[in-house]
Amino acid sequence: MYTNPNSDPKEWERYFKSIISLHYKPANYCDLPDTQCGDFGLECYTLNGHAFQCYLPEQSSDIEKLVKAQRKKISTDILKFTKKNVSELELLFGTTKISRWILATPYNKSSKLTQYCTQKSLKVRKLGLPYVSNDFQIIIQTDSDYLIERDLLRKNYYQLNLNLDDTTVENAISYIEKNIKFLENLNLKLPKINPSESTQKIYRQFLIQKYLDYQNLLDELKTNWVELYKIIYSHIQRRENNLVGLSILSPTNSQPSEKMTQQIKVLTENIELDVPSLKGTDLEKITWGVISDWLIRCPLDF
Repeated sequence: MYTNPNSDPKEWERYFKSIISLHYKPANYCDLPDTQCGDFGLECYTLNGHAFQCYLPEQSSDIEKLVKAQRKKISTDILKFTKKNVSELELLFGTTKISRWILATPYNKSSKLTQYCTQKSLKVRKLGLPYVSNDFQIIIQTDSDYLIERDLLRKNYYQLNLNLDDTTVENAISYIEKNIKFLENLNLKLPKINPSESTQKIYRQFLIQKYLDYQNLLDELKTNWVELYKIIYSHIQRRENNLVGLSILSPTNSQPSEKMTQQIKVLTENIELDVPSLKGTDLEKITWGVISDWLIRCPLDF
């Protein structure tokens, strides 16, 4: 049902076209399908003079290679825009003047690329093309330039691609050894779950692994998916507050596990409803992480 927009060039193109259509509204958005006679070197344009070309580089880790590939893409497609398709573009744009030629790409990592765009823009202006405005500029845009549209699409249609490594047992053990004071509440609760010290040790490691996975996931959401982080975290806070309230109001002989299970069930349902693009494995990390977090932090005896 969900896809990763960075999975291949066509997915990236479909994704960014959706962003543009949402941002500029359908009445101002002109798609350029390439199924007959090509697309004249453009993916789409808007009636206010913004032309878009989408580009998903093969890699992004090596910035020098990334910028080189992006420069090559710009050079190749600006040649189409200014030399190879002039007559076709005159017919296409009519009286519309293009003021912005935009490379829509997932990565913008170098000011050198911006310099290149500026110098290339000045050369295009000098050509005096009938469909190019006097303030023509080549710019780089990513989906981060369209936060509202990006978050809307990724929330409802595109699979979140977090790709976080699971915490190892060794890392969990190291964390336990360094955070004895922080884990006092958990250590008081574990004997009530199982009296066996060896079993408690296994449970402790398991819960700490889940807790660390959860913290890593929250950090990733907070850094790169702020709006989704706010939605998920607000649900977590509401369930935690509800759990505290139930612990105060419920009889002392009520089962703590039942109260937690009930709140986790509601939490899962709420997150699935509001963030349907969250992968099942990541939702599992959240639910187990929340359980671990509650057992570690909450001083209440539940």
